[in-house]
Amino acid sequence: MKLKVLASAITFALTLSGAAIAQQNDNLIVNPTFENKGLGWSYWFANIKNDQTHEGEYRGRIAQGRNHHISQEITIPESGYYDLSAFIISPGQDATLAITNLYDEILVRDKAKQSTKYKRNKLKHIPLEQGEQLKVWFSGSKRGGVSIDSVSLTKSNKNKKLNFNQIIQFSAQEQVGTTNLNKKSKQIEFYVPYGTDLTHITIANILVSSTSNVSLENGDTVDFTQPVRAVVTDPKGNKQRWTIKAIEKEKQVVVTSSNQKLQESFDWAIDKTRRFVMTGQHDLVNRDEFNNDGDGTADYIPSYWAGYFDRTAFYSRDFLHQASGAKIAGLDMENFSMFKTFAKHSTESRKWYTLWAVNFDGTPHTIDYKDDSWFVREVPAQFEFVEKAWQQYQWTGDKRYIEDEDLWRFYTKVLTDYIELHDDQDPNGIAEGYGGIFEGSATYNERGEFPIEAGDGIGSQYQATVAYSAMLEAREEYSEAAVWREKAQQLKTYFNEEWSIADPDKPLDNYVNIVQRDGFRMNDFGKENSWFMPMKRITEPGERNNRYLDFIAKNLGDGIGSTPEAPNNIEAYTYIPETYFPYNRNEEAWKWMQYIMDIKDEPHERPTQGTNGDYPEISFTFISNTIEGLMGIKPDAANHKVVTASHLTPDIDWLEVTQLPMGEHELTVRHDGLSKSTVTNDSNHNLDWEVWFYGDYPSLVVNGQTVRSQHKQVNGQQVSYVLVSVAAGDTSTVHK
Repeated sequence: MKLKVLASAITFALTLSGAAIAQQNDNLIVNPTFENKGLGWSYWFANIKNDQTHEGEYRGRIAQGRNHHISQEITIPESGYYDLSAFIISPGQDATLAITNLYDEILVRDKAKQSTKYKRNKLKHIPLEQGEQLKVWFSGSKRGGVSIDSVSLTKSNKNKKLNFNQIIQFSAQEQVGTTNLNKKSKQIEFYVPYGTDLTHITIANILVSSTSNVSLENGDTVDFTQPVRAVVTDPKGNKQRWTIKAIEKEKQVVVTSSNQKLQESFDWAIDKTRRFVMTGQHDLVNRDEFNNDGDGTADYIPSYWAGYFDRTAFYSRDFLHQASGAKIAGLDMENFSMFKTFAKHSTESRKWYTLWAVNFDGTPHTIDYKDDSWFVREVPAQFEFVEKAWQQYQWTGDKRYIEDEDLWRFYTKVLTDYIELHDDQDPNGIAEGYGGIFEGSATYNERGEFPIEAGDGIGSQYQATVAYSAMLEAREEYSEAAVWREKAQQLKTYFNEEWSIADPDKPLDNYVNIVQRDGFRMNDFGKENSWFMPMKRITEPGERNNRYLDFIAKNLGDGIGSTPEAPNNIEAYTYIPETYFPYNRNEEAWKWMQYIMDIKDEPHERPTQGTNGDYPEISFTFISNTIEGLMGIKPDAANHKVVTASHLTPDIDWLEVTQLPMGEHELTVRHDGLSKSTVTNDSNHNLDWEVWFYGDYPSLVVNGQTVRSQHKQVNGQQVSYVLVSVAAGDTSTVHK
């Protein structure tokens, strides 16, 4: 599947299966009244509403602002004149209905009528040719929200003869993404991957009007180092001169695989992350499902969407889970900006909590914040900030993550004053919660009990302590690092030997996952507060942990609705690969990566935010689950080191990532099944490569030479490994 390239006005594609909603009365519009939770339409600062409709249960609503819109892609089945109509409520005369190309470049439009009630608006007698790929497009008003309903695009009754002489479609074999074909300006642009030889581009498809011919043909190899002129000629000799331009994309990570589903899903995920980037824009703040037009506009800081699509904010939990995927996708500037913003929002008046949700301009998002004593906050996120910041340092080698004054204060306060202030109900060194999300929840599971301590909280606290010790080590504060390393070990021991045991006579029972205010301890399935414990590796490998991983899998079943305990929100499942890959349970992890992709185009449980795939966590985590999970890549950029461990399954013969950024290095990593790994070091620094193979192998073959292997236990699994020095520009291969 080819990547879709970003247009200047970004849209979110909501795909629809062909059988989902039938076309009516030869109407080319799929789902003209926004039923079935709005599927079939694309939304940008727009959503669906189930009130004040013209017809049916839903209407489309565009938030205040002329650059906001709702659109739908169409392919014209038959040449002729067409009428576009829709019932619209618009507070001003600046809203529009239009036909655009696939890059939202307007080809024909008209202003919508100003009205407080639905009025039918029409664009009549639009000449369109069979095969044209276009969008029906509605934009908003600077005076307020615009409602759209009952949209129609049908053949008109105009019978005047049409004489088309144009290029209808164009693509090249080397192309990625959608072609920007503008029949109005007679210009075509298409993208090719970074490094493509522009002197040899092969035309895959050039479609022109049925009675015309063109100076280029399918299969032609063309030099596109400069824009190319194509001449279209009709039977009377009339000529149209088109300009076709190839654009080389910026360098970005690329995944290829024998498994086409994996490769296409990764392509989709990389493209989707780009659509969520909000850096440098100027738009609404405090927009949410109850305040559709927000509270004014502001300049956006470097940031990306992390949370519901109908809220103009990035959320701490979502951001923390997306950060690794964002880094791999090249969003380093955004990551640091967002870490820094959250750090600054951690204040003494908030008892060292940071905010839960931040507008794209860096201010508190008001649906989740009332004042410093009443705002959404959850214990695990505090600790995940420390852990995930350390992971960013490992990927980037950027010393700001361990030296920046605001960030260091934040980490230190979380692990000292924050714990002390939130450990007063059952003092034991574990940070506590106090009830619901506005009081400070102990757990990420917002749909269950209200404990004072939870498994995801203590698990995250453990990993934060490990990360803080590693940061101190990287800062060359060795004695302090040793102190915190010991604290981490003490916390893990306390968890396994005391905190997690409900009945001392049954030490192999399920881990306790929550502690209630009255001291009652539960070990049922608590979703996040269950799977976070093995995911954060606070559980000790062995029989008890293995049984618990089976217990989690049983309660997840086959996904949403398959068991009484299975989560209903798709984003919850993005954690599951990270729970199973560390224990080399590869097929269980890969199962959930596939599941997520299989239902990404279905409506989210909150349809006003879009499809499952429009929830940002889905695309960002698929990237990290591929690189850190399936490929087992563990970076150490500051020390020019990398660890790899193949987690491929029988249906993935090989998997390769190229142009992978890791600090000053650019890597190519390839796994052939579970038996062979290859690394290319595209940088000016030597690279130390630690190559893992699960199992007990006395020797491994390094670049054709048999080498005695070393062995260790990793999360209870036997690993055989060798250390290989890969010189700058070189490639090394290791196999069993």
